[in-house]
Amino acid sequence: MYFSINLYAVTASFRLPESHTFQQTLPLPPVTALTGMAGAALGLNFSEAMCLRENGLNCGVWGKHMGESKDLWKYTKIKSGEAIPAVLTREILTDLELLIVFASDDSDKLEELRRSFCSPQFALTAGTSDDLVKIYYVSDLINADPMPISHVANTILPGDHSRNYEVDIDIKTLVTKKTVYAPKVFLLPTSFTFNGEERRVKNREMFTFIDVPVTLNKPVAGIMAENKAVPLL
Repeated sequence: MYFSINLYAVTASFRLPESHTFQQTLPLPPVTALTGMAGAALGLNFSEAMCLRENGLNCGVWGKHMGESKDLWKYTKIKSGEAIPAVLTREILTDLELLIVFASDDSDKLEELRRSFCSPQFALTAGTSDDLVKIYYVSDLINADPMPISHVANTILPGDHSRNYEVDIDIKTLVTKKTVYAPKVFLLPTSFTFNGEERRVKNREMFTFIDVPVTLNKPVAGIMAENKAVPLL
């Protein structure tokens, strides 16, 4: 069982965990950002939100953006016990459209989450607190089981699929000046240990970010929502 959400953000930035002075962004929100968004809708803090995934909440995302830019952020850092000003560069996605899917076997908990997205407890963001999102549509609960998916684009796959795909496009038909990316694999955090305000990475997993359409040699489990293939993470 699942429901889907259509969202839009003027700007978005999903920082790679280990990046600092140059903060590269992932092309789509990772599983921790999706889980955190569900927690924000329910009014949970991040540690409480991560329990949702441990309790059987699955998610997936399809999305695309219209452009990219870089922004300079001024911040204060501590060096030799002294606070000094510094500047970092942050990558930003612009005009981001997302279709997010949440799935679970617990229909009551899933319905509670669906209603929370209709009236979120906390503001929902696409990365930083400046990147507010607008919800266009929240679907009803749909009774459907995950199915094998082979044809995917603009999404995230669980695991390393760098050797499990064939590009499904004709280069000659691409729009002029459109930037295209080969699938990218990232090792990303999936769970944390918490000690008050401190958190440390507990587990990491591989994820493959897909841009242009590809055909997978070995299918993955996912949901067909609004005629889009959304693998479950």
